[in-house]
Amino acid sequence: MALPNISTPKVKTVNKDLEAWIRLPALEEGEHYTIEYLHDVLRVNQINYGIDEAQLQKIIDEEIYEQDVLVARGVPAVEGQDGFYEYKVNMNLEKKPKILPDGSVDYWSMYSVQSVQKDQVIAIYHPAVQGTDGTGVSGKPIPAKVAREQGALRGTGFGRSEDFLTYFSLMDGKIDIENDKIRIQPIYEVSGDANLTTGSIDFTGDIVIHGSVESGVTIKATGSITIDGNVEACNLEAGKDIILRSGMVGGNKAHVRTKGNLYAKFIEYTVIQVEGDMEADVLLNCTVACRGSILIQGRTAKIIGGDVSAVKGIRATTIGNDAEMRTAVTVGVSADCISRLNLLKKKMDITKMELDKIEQGLAKFEEMEKERGVSYKEDPRRVALLRTRIQNTATLAGDEGEVKRLERMISDGANATVCVTRDVFPGVSIAIRDQVLNVKNNAKCVEFYHLNGKICTRTAED
Repeated sequence: MALPNISTPKVKTVNKDLEAWIRLPALEEGEHYTIEYLHDVLRVNQINYGIDEAQLQKIIDEEIYEQDVLVARGVPAVEGQDGFYEYKVNMNLEKKPKILPDGSVDYWSMYSVQSVQKDQVIAIYHPAVQGTDGTGVSGKPIPAKVAREQGALRGTGFGRSEDFLTYFSLMDGKIDIENDKIRIQPIYEVSGDANLTTGSIDFTGDIVIHGSVESGVTIKATGSITIDGNVEACNLEAGKDIILRSGMVGGNKAHVRTKGNLYAKFIEYTVIQVEGDMEADVLLNCTVACRGSILIQGRTAKIIGGDVSAVKGIRATTIGNDAEMRTAVTVGVSADCISRLNLLKKKMDITKMELDKIEQGLAKFEEMEKERGVSYKEDPRRVALLRTRIQNTATLAGDEGEVKRLERMISDGANATVCVTRDVFPGVSIAIRDQVLNVKNNAKCVEFYHLNGKICTRTAED
């Protein structure tokens, strides 16, 4: 009896052309497959590479029929590695205080700056390593993925070695990442206290004071301010975050202003303005205007006394005290803010109409120049129109910026709430939008929110 047609045995490739398996039909007694036959079967099925001759012989010798047998193996592609940067500094600084197991808040766990020294290596680039193509059992190549190079680091304050692989600092300062750019900037560091002897500080960059700040001192920074010690009745102003690790006793003479976030162990008797968010353990008799959210967290965290407002909402462990001290908290935006927005929009409409009239007047001067062939560039009437156009254009740009700011505030404060996770005492007033609720009885775990023109309450989430 002749061997089966070479198309009869079942041959399959698996694992992306890296393996070929064959299943031979059984033969009648006395019939045997040959190596030449098996080669023909594989060739017809386009199996041309990695054939295991020993396995083919084994099939024949042991008469392995009606089962799949691995008869060829390809060579897998060896994948390459994309280029990558190995950073030699911590690029993921902790920006939030930690809640400790006992419920207290650790403000010393925060890092406001990552310091570097001149010539310090900040990153090493490891170039891409290209892989090796493989070969399938069909004999066709299996291409390796192309490894890609990374672009050069962008930013300021650092240089590169001649081989473009090593990046190093050009100065003593602090390093951070902002908008995917590395920036190394000067840092003003005070090892001891800041007082009237050392004088006030006004610095372009970040300021770090490892001691305390005594009364009467003013600290200004375009970047962040970090103070390790106690802060007395002074003025602090920052373009970025302010971190007060040990707290502040303002004595009704202190002001804190920041365009970033504010983090403090506690603050007492201080006027505070924050463009970002604010976190603290205790606020005592402070006047606070916060553009973001206020979080008074920790086991013993509380707001007592003062006037505290936050556009995006307030979350506190406790508000008020047993003595029923007057404590006012406000969230969202007021009706005055909405009214100001509407007035600004009307003002902008008037300015735009005036600008249209000015453009019409200037166009008439151009027509007169063409008709009469006389220049009106120095005509006092035309010069006056140009001056007014410049003034109105500047006014309109300023009003547009203020409108956008107010619209963002209104949007941010639309769903603002006051959430108290433990106690809220009588003497506390809650203001949301244009509604005010005076707390008459002690309440626990409650959230205040605005609905249908009034302030409502519900159980606060822990």
